[in-house]
Amino acid sequence: MSHKIPGALEHYRLPIDSYMTELFQSKHHELYEMMRHQLGWEEGSLTYPGKYIRPSLMLVSVEGCGGDVDKALPGAAALELLHNFSLIHDDIQDDSVLRRGRPTVWNNWSKSQAINAGDGMYAISRLTLLDLLDKGIPHDRVIAAARFLDETCLALCEGQYNDLLFEDQLTVSLAEYDNMITNKTASVFKCAFEMGAVIAEGSGTRSKALGILGLELGLAYQIVDDILDIWGDSETGKQIGIDLRRGKKSLPIVYGLNNSSSDQYSKLKSIYQSSAENRDVDEIKNILDVMKAKEYCLIEAKNHWNRAKVLLDGIEMPKDSMESILLSGQYLLERMK
Repeated sequence: MSHKIPGALEHYRLPIDSYMTELFQSKHHELYEMMRHQLGWEEGSLTYPGKYIRPSLMLVSVEGCGGDVDKALPGAAALELLHNFSLIHDDIQDDSVLRRGRPTVWNNWSKSQAINAGDGMYAISRLTLLDLLDKGIPHDRVIAAARFLDETCLALCEGQYNDLLFEDQLTVSLAEYDNMITNKTASVFKCAFEMGAVIAEGSGTRSKALGILGLELGLAYQIVDDILDIWGDSETGKQIGIDLRRGKKSLPIVYGLNNSSSDQYSKLKSIYQSSAENRDVDEIKNILDVMKAKEYCLIEAKNHWNRAKVLLDGIEMPKDSMESILLSGQYLLERMK
């Protein structure tokens, strides 16, 4: 079942849409057509954009720290572009033919050209961030934001490296899994909250606390994504079960392969010791159901979200901004229902 995006996130869609449209409207080389496709353009207009979760949360942070949302838009756009650059490359590495229910960039063009599009989008992300200077954001805050963006990009690369590495490893510990999703997913949420605060008021105790809050929310988000990859439906726009065949070590699988006390453990281990083409998705799901892997993952996601809420209680912010974060987090956690 799909859920309506809360007003806390939807509130920022129009300004982000407008900024992204203006950013790409005058770029006519086919390289940018590939980027526009990734961002949701169809027949010359931005028709199927993403949910803008990360840039919207960044703008929530900006507003909560007393900043000007309009002045912070280049930072929000830069973060969305960084996220999409990573998705273009992820789709190439994972051989994914669909993204948000549409053909992936490499599927429409080629893997070689999609690499160019991803690299170009990363460059535009960095250039867009520098537009904060034109909006009157102080130089030291822009430099700090640029550092966050680059550190996040490096973390993404480390996380993706491990994600690919773990496909060929039977044994992946829960700690290794946590480290992988911290880099690959949660680091972007951390960047959203911390960078938003820094753009608004500079570095300090509040920006660091918001960064940790974002990290916990990002961890919860990824665990829910892991659940949807196995127990989701077509409305999510995901290719359900493809990660099981590839050998992706999502949390349900990591939990199952570390649960040697279960009478289902040997069956699951045997499946993952066999070649990918021999893996039966329904059989894996049935084993995980018996092991109650979904229930375990839900508890883990809720634990991370509860830690985020505790952190939020200790951060001085206007009530409206705190409510926006709470509603956004609840939405992200409840996507599997």
